[in-house]
Amino acid sequence: MITFSSIPVNPHKRGGRRLLSNPQAMHAAVRACFPPDLAEHDARVLWRVDRFGEAFTLYIVGPEAPDLDVVGDQAGWPSRPGRTADYGPLLDSLRPGLERSFRLTANPVRSLPAAGGRRGKVVPHVTVAQQQEWLMDKAVSCGFELRTMPPSGDDGSGAELPDLAVTRREDLSFSRRTERGRGSGTVTLRTATFEGSLRVTDVDALRRALTQGIGRARAYGCGLLTLARATS
Repeated sequence: MITFSSIPVNPHKRGGRRLLSNPQAMHAAVRACFPPDLAEHDARVLWRVDRFGEAFTLYIVGPEAPDLDVVGDQAGWPSRPGRTADYGPLLDSLRPGLERSFRLTANPVRSLPAAGGRRGKVVPHVTVAQQQEWLMDKAVSCGFELRTMPPSGDDGSGAELPDLAVTRREDLSFSRRTERGRGSGTVTLRTATFEGSLRVTDVDALRRALTQGIGRARAYGCGLLTLARATS
């Protein structure tokens, strides 16, 4: 059973501050919520932290129900336990033409061309426009298209614009450690949080995106797409 879980994270707890400040530590805590022999054929473990003011919520998608006490004991509130729900009803409700609001934190990157047809260096997209274009390109293979908004007239073109905004951008740098606790270099990520509304075009492709993630750095809090009812 694919599941969707949420748990508030307490930033005033030492454990909460540690998890919120280091995606490697949060990845380890999230993965510890699941058994070591976890089968990830139907869904991989994905997670994302959303911040609203001083409130932080951790969201997790996984192929079975997690033990949220692993996170709650070190970084939560006893009075605000995490919640887990069956993700199946949402996945089964998808159909072509369905419109939903969405949120996604991702690691928008591109590969530079290299000689001889080899894969070039992977570099982050820097500007908001580049990051938005990255997601619009990804949308096709992920089973959706962006809804459009009526023209505002501000630019004089009268053209409709995609309902897409980059609401948060962060540069993250943290140490990556092996299972034995040894350091193995520094990870640097540029992330962008996207919000907007979409229309389903390919149900199977969107299900894959919801359960397997979008883009790179999925172990570090990127790639988890979530849907909600469209507001308009």
